[in-house]
Amino acid sequence: MNSRSLAAAIAALLALPALAQDAMRGAQLYADTAKLTGRPVAACIGCHADMRALRELIANRGGHPDDATALARWLDAVISGAQPGAADAKAQYRGVLKPVDLRDLAAYIARARQAGLAGPELAGAAPR
Repeated sequence: MNSRSLAAAIAALLALPALAQDAMRGAQLYADTAKLTGRPVAACIGCHADMRALRELIANRGGHPDDATALARWLDAVISGAQPGAADAKAQYRGVLKPVDLRDLAAYIARARQAGLAGPELAGAAPR
């Protein structure tokens, strides 16, 4: 395998996590977490209806609201209690939100840059 082919193969493998993110499903999870998970948990939008405020909160607590991959890891840390913040409020999601759910939520949050808007209508919005 030549170096050009090797570089292309590595780039393709690195892109796989980004391809696995589904912002539309993330928007649905955000709006109706219980329905999509089948578990009696609150919807994210119940506490985080103001998307701009949520993105500022993430940034203020050391997260990266524009980087879906990093944001999924940050969300996992918040829910597990490893990230300081509202660990008790997020405990209801432990064992409920799977890695794919966190990736999808992160993809949605990373794409939802319009101030004050949240919900499925932003899932297809192109990042600014």
